[in-house]
Amino acid sequence: LLRPGGRTAFLTIFVTPGLSKRDHRRAVRVGPRAVRSDREPQDLLHAARFVDVEVLDVTAEFLETARGWHDHSASLERELRATLGEREFDQQQADRRETVAAIEDGLLSRALLIAAKPTPLRRNAVRTDER
Repeated sequence: LLRPGGRTAFLTIFVTPGLSKRDHRRAVRVGPRAVRSDREPQDLLHAARFVDVEVLDVTAEFLETARGWHDHSASLERELRATLGEREFDQQQADRRETVAAIEDGLLSRALLIAAKPTPLRRNAVRTDER
């Protein structure tokens, strides 16, 4: 629930627009569930009647974070294998490598989206075209 004029901001991961069908399928397979949409995040905000939509690409930071998850887990491999088990650790690391590769290949993107709920026109407002 957002008041008229209120703003919202969120980060989202999405399939990079303009991919071939093959690359789109790969991005959907590798990315989180939310990437299944064929529409760009800003289009979804416009469809929900948000205004003043701003998009800030943070894909480079997303790649840095994804690499960090993989590398930090690798540095804790002995402990994580003992806690998670061999199979689970190997699967998680494989998933992380696949995510990094998809970002590097331009299949997955991440953006900060900012938008506002429109304010209704006030009844007493003077319209400039009526002067």
